[in-house]
Parts: sequence; structure tokens; C-alpha cells
Amino acid sequence: MESRIKLKPNYQRKLIETAKNNLTWEELGKKLNISGTYLKRDLRYERILLTENNYNALCKLSRENYDNYILKKLESNWGQSKGGKNSIHKPKGTKLLTTERSKELAEIIGIMLGDGNVWSRKGFYYTRIAGHSIDDKDYLLNFVNPLFKKTVSIDMGTYYSKTSKEMFLTKGSKDLVYTLEHYGFKNGNKKKNNLGIPKWVFDSDDYIKACIRGLIDTDGSVSPITGRNYTYIWFRSSIPNLRKTFSKAMEILDIRIAKWSGGENAQTFIGSKSAILNYYKEIGFNNSKHNGRFFAPVV
Repeated sequence: MESRIKLKPNYQRKLIETAKNNLTWEELGKKLNISGTYLKRDLRYERILLTENNYNALCKLSRENYDNYILKKLESNWGQSKGGKNSIHKPKGTKLLTTERSKELAEIIGIMLGDGNVWSRKGFYYTRIAGHSIDDKDYLLNFVNPLFKKTVSIDMGTYYSKTSKEMFLTKGSKDLVYTLEHYGFKNGNKKKNNLGIPKWVFDSDDYIKACIRGLIDTDGSVSPITGRNYTYIWFRSSIPNLRKTFSKAMEILDIRIAKWSGGENAQTFIGSKSAILNYYKEIGFNNSKHNGRFFAPVV
């Protein structure tokens, strides 16, 4: 996994601006496989450290070596390993089920942020993803479970509620709980933990798109508006940090969303024709339920 490069103050900005030269921000972003907006607003102003790969690419583009200005190299999970509230307990004998970040892993994180939960109690480790036993059955069985098999070599069990139209993918595995925590999905109550999209997801537009798709496929909705011949895409969350990072992700992807409204359990939506088409083209759905309800606007 990639480490992060911490340069002396203001040298990250200098490196980025030197490498940019006459390029636009989007052109430079494409060379690094990240968003131009993320590059301009976050990396340029040193809000987030450069990955080692992006640091090396920027040095190559600028034709300058900034190694003398490196203060330290930080491991990929440095933000989690500093201790305190962000520390992760690693049970004895636990292993990571994947050591590679990927689009698939980002989508899993989005799915978990939407309809997933993990917790550990007295040596018992449990992961669960909820869905509608009819509407989400195809998605959970034929997409989500194979996604876990492919990405973390986990085959989820299936449970159907006897009292409601709910179904669950479940797994008792301390390795899976630890792996999800390692990549930013803390166990316990999502709202109390104020979970959001992890920082590493913002390293790549492909990661962001996959994570957002996982969120919308599980906790979003696609529904028509009275008087309109096309569907809006909705997302609701009671978690402040998830709303904040969702807005940031959509801004980076240049997909305009409405202002959050509705109090504690606030919602937003994609309502303009151009933004809806952009979402469908760039992100789309893996949940057949949403595909079946989607009507593209006529532009």
C-alpha cells in the first residue's frame, strides 16, 4: 500500500504548481489519475498529503527532485495508527484480507456506509448488510456477495427475516471486521462514530465513483417527480460527516446536488437533467432495482 509524503511547509504546493506549468488543473489531474478539483483545492493547499506515486509523478513532470524537502514518509494507515479515537485494535492473529486499495474495495466501503454494519463484542465479530428481500435480492446475491468474494475472499451467509420483508448478508469474521476498520469503516454505531467517506477514496476519481455508486445503490433512491418525465436520484443521511464527504465527492465529480434539507435526517437530490445524465454516464447503478426505475431525461 502506498505511503504518504510529508514535505516541508509550502513545498507540496510549490511542487504541484511547478508541475502544472501551462496545463489546466484537469489536464494535470488526468496525468495523475485524480480529480483536477481535488488536486487544486485539497492537495495544492496541503490539506491532504501526496501519495508516493503522485509525488514521484509530480517530480518527473516538474523535472525537479524534492527529496531534500521530505520531512517523513507515512504509512498508508498513518491517520488511523496515531492512537486515540482513530486507533484500531488488532485482535491477536488477525490478518488483512486485502492489502490493495481498489475500485472494488471503494464500492464495498460505499455499500457498508449505506446499509452495512460491523461490530465486535466479547470476541465475537460480525458484519451485516441489509436489504429488501424482494427489491434488493438480486443485487445482494448476484452483485454484492460476488464483490466480497472477489475483493476479500469472503463468502457471505444469507438470512431472511421472519417478521418483515428484510434480508441480510452476514459474516462472523474478525479478519473482515479488522479489514473494514483498516480501510476506514469503524465498527459500532455509524452515527455515533460520525462515519464518512474515508480519505483514501479521494485519491482517485475511480474510487470516488465506485464508493458513491455503493452508497446510492444501498441507501439512495430513484423516483419520479410529479410533472416531470424523468427520475431524480435521492440520497438521505443522518450522519453529518457522511453528508459532508458525500457533498465533497459530488463536487469533485462535478455533479451538482441540491442543498441538504429535512433536519437531522437530511436529504439531497440530483435534479437537473445534465447532472442526472452525468451521474448515469459516469457512475450508474449496479442495483437492478434502480436501473428498473430510472428514466433518463430527454435533453
